[in-house]
Amino acid sequence: MRFIGKVLENVTLLIIVLVITGVLIAQAEHKINSIEMNKLGVPVEGKMGIRESLEKTYEYANFSFALFSRKNGTVIVAKQGDMEARIYNPSPRESFEEVFMTTPEKAILTTFIVLLLTMAMVFLLGLYWGLKAGYRGGRWDKVLSTLAPIFSAIPGWFWAIFLLWTLWWRLDLSTIDYMNYIARAKATGEISVFTYLNALLLPVLTLTFANVVIYAFNVRTLVKRETHEEHFFADVLKGLPDKRIMKKLLRTVLPSFLTFTSYNFLSLLINAMAVEKLFNVNGIGYVFACSAGKNYHLSPGGEITQTFTFNGRYIFFVALVMVLLYFINSTVMEALYLKLDPRVRRNV
Repeated sequence: MRFIGKVLENVTLLIIVLVITGVLIAQAEHKINSIEMNKLGVPVEGKMGIRESLEKTYEYANFSFALFSRKNGTVIVAKQGDMEARIYNPSPRESFEEVFMTTPEKAILTTFIVLLLTMAMVFLLGLYWGLKAGYRGGRWDKVLSTLAPIFSAIPGWFWAIFLLWTLWWRLDLSTIDYMNYIARAKATGEISVFTYLNALLLPVLTLTFANVVIYAFNVRTLVKRETHEEHFFADVLKGLPDKRIMKKLLRTVLPSFLTFTSYNFLSLLINAMAVEKLFNVNGIGYVFACSAGKNYHLSPGGEITQTFTFNGRYIFFVALVMVLLYFINSTVMEALYLKLDPRVRRNV
């Protein structure tokens, strides 16, 4: 019952977050469109009210769900006298595929795979390193304690540049352009699972390097705290083997580590979206980056004009996917937490 109640609580909170996000996106899109239209000398009505913003949010939601529909677009027939023009109006899904060169499902799957591979590596390396440093101390602890403040101050893009220079330029491993790499592999018929994994090597390693030390240091701190508890001294006095003591410590600190991981999931997701744009990975981060930004146009007179693009529909779709990924993460973490911590199951 506790688990079901927690899931329902998360669903309620996420719906509220989505509605607020939709209203803010609608307000921002209206404001930006007003500025761009005023530049062209076209007057625009004043501020958008809450009711109009909620209606726009509903429109965003319908558009996001329509992206998963495989219906074709419609043909609009325009007549003027004896002349007839047929204009094809693409469906939301067709427009998405044309702009981002992928389907909504593949974009979500790509981001999910990047997150899954990163979290797997961070979990394994972070738990092992943190457990060693916290229990054994010595060189493991000194190295981790030295690197933790340094790594916490290094942004993710630094590791992207570092890995780009070492693995791609110096060692000719992986690629810095995911979309073109996959397109060439499909053209030559050399596409496989390993092709996709190789193309995602640099993004995943970038996110791993940016997070593993912080995660390991968190585990180390939790283990250090547990080594001052009575149950730890009792295990040592009993003469239990180190492996058994470390296993018990891991089981003790794992619930707290899962909580830390759950709270930091959104940070990891945002970093993953930035890395996707950097390496041209057409996941939801790529969709977000292409939906808001500056565009430059060359006029017939040779002048370069600048406009700002803000596509509220695609941005809301990205927000919706982020909310769903966070919901999946929090649900899985809550289930593991209940499984691993008997005190929670017994309402202690």
